Amino acid sequence: MFSGGGAKGAYEAGVAAAFVARGVPIKLVAGTSAGALNATLVAGGQLDLLEEMWRSITREHVYRLRPSVFFAGFLPGWLTLWAVDSAGSLFDPGPLRDLIEARVDLERVRRSELRLVIVTADLTAREKRLFDNQSVSVDALMASVAVPGAFPPASVDGALLFDGGLTGRAPVLDALESGVDVERVVVVMSYSEAERVAPPTTIRRAVEAAFEMGMTSQIRRDVELARLRHPGVEIRLLTPTAPLDLRPLDFEPAGLARAWEQGKADGLACLSELTPHPASPPHPALSPTGGEDKGEGIMSR
Repeated sequence: MFSGGGAKGAYEAGVAAAFVARGVPIKLVAGTSAGALNATLVAGGQLDLLEEMWRSITREHVYRLRPSVFFAGFLPGWLTLWAVDSAGSLFDPGPLRDLIEARVDLERVRRSELRLVIVTADLTAREKRLFDNQSVSVDALMASVAVPGAFPPASVDGALLFDGGLTGRAPVLDALESGVDVERVVVVMSYSEAERVAPPTTIRRAVEAAFEMGMTSQIRRDVELARLRHPGVEIRLLTPTAPLDLRPLDFEPAGLARAWEQGKADGLACLSELTPHPASPPHPALSPTGGEDKGEGIMSR
Protein backbone atom coordinates (compact mmCIF):
# COMPACT_ATOMS: atom_id res chain seq x y z
CA MET A 1 0.00 0.00 0.00
CA PHE A 2 1.46 3.35 -0.98
CA SER A 3 0.53 6.30 1.23
CA GLY A 4 2.17 9.02 -0.83
CA GLY A 5 3.49 12.15 0.82
CA GLY A 6 4.47 14.27 -2.18
CA ALA A 7 8.21 14.08 -2.78
CA LYS A 8 8.41 11.32 -0.18
CA GLY A 9 6.81 9.09 -2.81
CA ALA A 10 10.37 8.53 -4.07
CA TYR A 11 10.98 6.33 -1.02
CA GLU A 12 7.92 4.23 -1.75
CA ALA A 13 8.95 3.87 -5.38
CA GLY A 14 12.33 2.56 -4.23
CA VAL A 15 10.58 -0.06 -2.09
CA ALA A 16 8.50 -1.10 -5.10
CA ALA A 17 11.65 -1.43 -7.20
CA ALA A 18 13.20 -3.73 -4.58
CA PHE A 19 10.15 -5.99 -4.53
CA VAL A 20 10.00 -6.22 -8.31
CA ALA A 21 13.76 -6.81 -8.60
CA ARG A 22 13.46 -9.80 -6.27
CA GLY A 23 10.58 -11.22 -8.29
CA VAL A 24 8.04 -10.92 -5.49
CA PRO A 25 4.65 -12.18 -6.79
CA ILE A 26 2.44 -9.10 -6.48
CA LYS A 27 -1.29 -9.47 -7.03
CA LEU A 28 -2.53 -6.00 -6.09
CA VAL A 29 -1.20 -2.45 -5.69
CA ALA A 30 -3.12 0.39 -4.10
CA GLY A 31 -2.41 3.98 -3.25
CA THR A 32 -3.45 7.51 -2.50
CA SER A 33 -1.79 10.82 -3.34
CA ALA A 34 1.66 10.30 -4.91
CA GLY A 35 1.23 6.65 -3.98
CA ALA A 36 -1.60 6.40 -6.51
CA LEU A 37 0.78 7.37 -9.31
CA ASN A 38 3.37 4.88 -8.04
CA ALA A 39 0.74 2.14 -7.89
CA THR A 40 -0.43 2.91 -11.42
CA LEU A 41 3.08 2.67 -12.85
CA VAL A 42 3.66 -0.64 -11.06
CA ALA A 43 0.34 -2.02 -12.30
CA GLY A 44 1.23 -1.02 -15.84
CA GLY A 45 4.71 -2.51 -15.63
CA GLN A 46 6.36 0.88 -16.26
CA LEU A 47 9.18 0.31 -13.80
CA ASP A 48 11.76 2.12 -15.92
CA LEU A 49 9.59 5.25 -15.92
CA LEU A 50 9.02 4.90 -12.17
CA GLU A 51 12.74 5.14 -11.48
CA GLU A 52 13.44 7.74 -14.16
CA MET A 53 10.68 9.99 -12.87
CA TRP A 54 11.69 9.92 -9.21
CA ARG A 55 15.38 10.39 -9.97
CA SER A 56 14.92 13.40 -12.26
CA ILE A 57 11.67 15.16 -11.43
CA THR A 58 11.81 18.77 -10.23
CA ARG A 59 9.25 21.20 -8.84
CA GLU A 60 8.76 22.62 -12.33
CA HIS A 61 7.58 19.17 -13.47
CA VAL A 62 4.92 19.04 -10.74
CA TYR A 63 3.43 22.46 -10.04
CA ARG A 64 3.78 26.20 -10.40
CA LEU A 65 2.59 29.04 -8.18
CA ARG A 66 -0.55 30.70 -9.47
CA PRO A 67 0.12 34.32 -10.59
CA SER A 68 -2.88 35.57 -8.60
CA VAL A 69 -1.38 34.10 -5.43
CA PHE A 70 2.09 35.50 -6.16
CA PHE A 71 0.85 39.04 -6.76
CA ALA A 72 -1.50 38.84 -3.78
CA GLY A 73 1.56 39.32 -1.63
CA PHE A 74 1.80 42.89 -2.85
CA LEU A 75 -1.77 43.75 -1.83
CA PRO A 76 -2.67 45.44 1.45
CA GLY A 77 -4.38 43.68 4.38
CA TRP A 78 -7.67 41.91 3.72
CA LEU A 79 -7.19 42.19 -0.06
CA THR A 80 -4.43 39.60 0.21
CA LEU A 81 -6.78 37.13 1.92
CA TRP A 82 -9.50 37.81 -0.64
CA ALA A 83 -7.13 37.26 -3.56
CA VAL A 84 -5.78 33.99 -2.15
CA ASP A 85 -9.28 32.67 -1.44
CA SER A 86 -10.47 33.60 -4.93
CA ALA A 87 -7.57 31.68 -6.49
CA GLY A 88 -9.13 28.36 -5.46
CA SER A 89 -5.74 26.79 -4.77
CA LEU A 90 -2.18 27.90 -4.12
CA PHE A 91 -0.59 25.87 -6.90
CA ASP A 92 -1.31 25.01 -10.51
CA PRO A 93 -0.61 21.27 -11.11
CA GLY A 94 -0.65 21.69 -14.89
CA PRO A 95 2.94 20.42 -15.29
CA LEU A 96 2.08 17.16 -13.51
CA ARG A 97 -0.95 16.64 -15.76
CA ASP A 98 1.28 17.14 -18.81
CA LEU A 99 3.72 14.55 -17.47
CA ILE A 100 1.00 11.98 -16.78
CA GLU A 101 -0.65 12.48 -20.15
CA ALA A 102 2.67 12.14 -21.98
CA ARG A 103 4.27 9.26 -20.09
CA VAL A 104 1.78 7.09 -18.16
CA ASP A 105 0.40 4.27 -20.34
CA LEU A 106 -3.11 3.71 -19.02
CA GLU A 107 -3.85 1.16 -21.74
CA ARG A 108 -1.19 -1.11 -20.25
CA VAL A 109 -2.85 -0.67 -16.87
CA ARG A 110 -6.22 -1.70 -18.31
CA ARG A 111 -4.71 -4.86 -19.83
CA SER A 112 -2.82 -5.80 -16.68
CA GLU A 113 -4.01 -8.65 -14.47
CA LEU A 114 -2.35 -6.96 -11.50
CA ARG A 115 -5.25 -5.29 -9.66
CA LEU A 116 -5.05 -1.55 -9.09
CA VAL A 117 -6.95 0.36 -6.39
CA ILE A 118 -6.82 4.17 -6.19
CA VAL A 119 -8.69 6.15 -3.55
CA THR A 120 -9.96 9.72 -3.94
CA ALA A 121 -12.37 11.84 -1.89
CA ASP A 122 -15.62 13.55 -2.89
CA LEU A 123 -15.94 16.44 -0.42
CA THR A 124 -19.42 17.37 -1.66
CA ALA A 125 -20.86 13.92 -0.99
CA ARG A 126 -18.43 13.37 1.90
CA GLU A 127 -17.49 9.92 0.73
CA LYS A 128 -14.56 8.13 -0.87
CA ARG A 129 -14.40 7.32 -4.58
CA LEU A 130 -12.40 4.30 -5.77
CA PHE A 131 -10.87 3.62 -9.17
CA ASP A 132 -9.46 0.39 -10.60
CA ASN A 133 -7.67 -0.76 -13.76
CA GLN A 134 -10.65 -0.04 -15.97
CA SER A 135 -11.85 3.24 -14.47
CA VAL A 136 -8.50 4.92 -13.77
CA SER A 137 -7.92 8.06 -15.84
CA VAL A 138 -5.68 11.10 -15.94
CA ASP A 139 -8.35 13.02 -14.02
CA ALA A 140 -8.53 10.28 -11.36
CA LEU A 141 -4.75 10.47 -10.90
CA MET A 142 -4.89 14.26 -10.69
CA ALA A 143 -7.64 13.97 -8.07
CA SER A 144 -5.52 11.57 -6.04
CA VAL A 145 -2.84 14.25 -5.50
CA ALA A 146 -5.22 17.19 -5.05
CA VAL A 147 -4.54 18.20 -1.44
CA PRO A 148 -7.35 20.68 -0.61
CA GLY A 149 -6.14 24.26 -0.65
CA ALA A 150 -2.79 23.40 -2.21
CA PHE A 151 -4.15 21.96 -5.46
CA PRO A 152 -7.52 22.25 -7.22
CA PRO A 153 -9.91 19.30 -7.38
CA ALA A 154 -10.22 17.23 -10.54
CA SER A 155 -13.58 16.76 -12.22
CA VAL A 156 -14.57 13.14 -12.82
CA ASP A 157 -18.07 12.37 -14.12
CA GLY A 158 -19.29 15.73 -12.85
CA ALA A 159 -17.88 15.26 -9.33
CA LEU A 160 -15.01 17.34 -7.92
CA LEU A 161 -12.57 14.93 -6.31
CA PHE A 162 -9.63 15.49 -3.96
CA ASP A 163 -6.78 13.52 -2.41
CA GLY A 164 -8.05 10.20 -1.07
CA GLY A 165 -5.81 10.57 1.97
CA LEU A 166 -8.67 12.49 3.55
CA THR A 167 -10.50 9.18 4.05
CA GLY A 168 -7.66 6.66 4.12
CA ARG A 169 -4.03 7.65 3.66
CA ALA A 170 -2.87 4.05 3.19
CA PRO A 171 -5.86 2.24 1.67
CA VAL A 172 -5.16 -1.13 3.25
CA LEU A 173 -8.83 -1.71 4.15
CA ASP A 174 -10.02 -0.79 0.64
CA ALA A 175 -7.45 -3.14 -0.88
CA LEU A 176 -8.42 -6.06 1.35
CA GLU A 177 -12.09 -5.51 0.51
CA SER A 178 -11.44 -5.41 -3.26
CA GLY A 179 -12.04 -9.13 -3.74
CA VAL A 180 -8.41 -10.11 -4.41
CA ASP A 181 -7.35 -13.10 -2.33
CA VAL A 182 -4.00 -12.34 -0.68
CA GLU A 183 -1.92 -13.78 2.12
CA ARG A 184 0.31 -10.82 2.84
CA VAL A 185 0.14 -7.02 2.73
CA VAL A 186 3.03 -4.57 2.93
CA VAL A 187 1.96 -1.02 3.82
CA VAL A 188 4.65 1.52 2.98
CA MET A 189 4.68 4.73 5.03
CA SER A 190 7.39 7.24 4.11
CA TYR A 191 7.78 8.72 7.59
CA SER A 192 10.46 7.42 9.94
CA GLU A 193 9.84 6.78 13.63
CA ALA A 194 12.76 9.11 14.35
CA GLU A 195 11.60 11.92 12.06
CA ARG A 196 11.12 15.35 13.58
CA VAL A 197 10.03 18.61 11.95
CA ALA A 198 10.99 22.22 12.48
CA PRO A 199 9.18 23.97 15.35
CA PRO A 200 5.68 24.97 14.10
CA THR A 201 6.19 28.70 14.59
CA THR A 202 4.69 29.71 11.23
CA ILE A 203 1.33 28.97 9.61
CA ARG A 204 2.96 26.76 6.99
CA ARG A 205 4.93 24.74 9.53
CA ALA A 206 1.93 24.34 11.83
CA VAL A 207 -0.41 23.19 9.03
CA GLU A 208 2.22 20.89 7.55
CA ALA A 209 3.08 19.30 10.90
CA ALA A 210 -0.59 18.85 11.82
CA PHE A 211 -1.37 17.27 8.44
CA GLU A 212 1.54 14.84 8.67
CA MET A 213 0.79 13.89 12.28
CA GLY A 214 -2.81 13.15 11.36
CA MET A 215 -1.69 11.16 8.33
CA THR A 216 0.76 8.90 10.16
CA SER A 217 -1.67 8.32 13.01
CA GLN A 218 -4.38 7.36 10.51
CA ILE A 219 -2.09 4.89 8.74
CA ARG A 220 -1.16 3.15 11.99
CA ARG A 221 -4.81 3.02 13.04
CA ASP A 222 -5.91 1.54 9.73
CA VAL A 223 -3.15 -1.07 9.83
CA GLU A 224 -4.26 -2.22 13.27
CA LEU A 225 -7.91 -2.25 12.19
CA ALA A 226 -7.01 -4.30 9.12
CA ARG A 227 -5.22 -6.83 11.32
CA LEU A 228 -8.34 -7.19 13.45
CA ARG A 229 -10.70 -7.53 10.49
CA HIS A 230 -8.45 -9.83 8.49
CA PRO A 231 -6.61 -12.06 10.98
CA GLY A 232 -5.67 -14.53 8.25
CA VAL A 233 -3.62 -11.93 6.36
CA GLU A 234 -0.05 -11.07 7.34
CA ILE A 235 0.16 -7.26 7.42
CA ARG A 236 3.52 -5.50 7.66
CA LEU A 237 4.04 -1.75 8.11
CA LEU A 238 7.28 -0.64 6.47
CA THR A 239 8.77 2.73 7.44
CA PRO A 240 12.16 4.35 6.67
CA THR A 241 15.00 3.14 8.87
CA ALA A 242 16.22 6.74 9.03
CA PRO A 243 14.57 10.14 8.45
CA LEU A 244 14.36 11.07 4.78
CA ASP A 245 15.04 14.78 5.42
CA LEU A 246 12.62 15.52 2.61
CA ARG A 247 9.54 17.71 2.80
CA PRO A 248 6.44 16.90 0.68
CA LEU A 249 7.01 19.78 -1.77
CA ASP A 250 10.81 19.41 -1.98
CA PHE A 251 11.08 18.00 -5.50
CA GLU A 252 14.85 18.22 -5.73
CA PRO A 253 16.66 15.46 -7.69
CA ALA A 254 19.47 14.81 -5.21
CA GLY A 255 17.08 14.41 -2.27
CA LEU A 256 14.70 12.27 -4.32
CA ALA A 257 17.54 10.00 -5.42
CA ARG A 258 18.60 9.49 -1.80
CA ALA A 259 15.03 8.65 -0.82
CA TRP A 260 14.78 6.19 -3.72
CA GLU A 261 17.99 4.41 -2.68
CA GLN A 262 16.90 4.26 0.96
CA GLY A 263 13.53 2.86 -0.07
CA LYS A 264 15.19 0.17 -2.17
CA ALA A 265 17.55 -0.77 0.68
CA ASP A 266 14.71 -0.88 3.23
CA GLY A 267 12.58 -2.90 0.81
CA LEU A 268 15.29 -5.52 0.40
CA ALA A 269 15.77 -5.67 4.18
CA CYS A 270 12.03 -6.13 4.64
CA LEU A 271 11.99 -9.01 2.17
CA SER A 272 14.76 -10.79 4.07
CA GLU A 273 12.62 -10.69 7.22
CA LEU A 274 9.31 -11.83 5.73
CA THR A 275 8.18 -15.42 6.19
CA PRO A 276 8.62 -17.05 2.79
CA HIS A 277 5.59 -18.24 0.86
CA PRO A 278 5.78 -21.04 -1.73
CA ALA A 279 7.87 -19.94 -4.69
CA SER A 280 5.94 -18.51 -7.60
CA PRO A 281 6.83 -16.37 -10.62
CA PRO A 282 6.30 -12.61 -10.68
CA HIS A 283 3.29 -11.18 -12.43
CA PRO A 284 3.80 -11.05 -16.23
CA ALA A 285 3.40 -7.25 -16.17
CA LEU A 286 6.49 -7.09 -13.96
CA SER A 287 8.50 -9.91 -15.48
CA PRO A 288 10.75 -9.49 -18.51
CA THR A 289 9.87 -13.02 -19.65
CA GLY A 290 6.17 -13.03 -18.78
CA GLY A 291 4.42 -16.10 -17.41
CA GLU A 292 1.34 -16.96 -15.43
CA ASP A 293 0.74 -15.07 -12.20
CA LYS A 294 0.39 -17.35 -9.20
CA GLY A 295 1.50 -14.83 -6.65
CA GLU A 296 0.19 -14.34 -3.18
CA GLY A 297 1.72 -10.98 -2.33
CA ILE A 298 0.04 -7.63 -2.08
CA MET A 299 1.61 -4.20 -1.95
CA SER A 300 -0.25 -0.97 -1.60
CA ARG A 301 0.23 2.60 -0.47
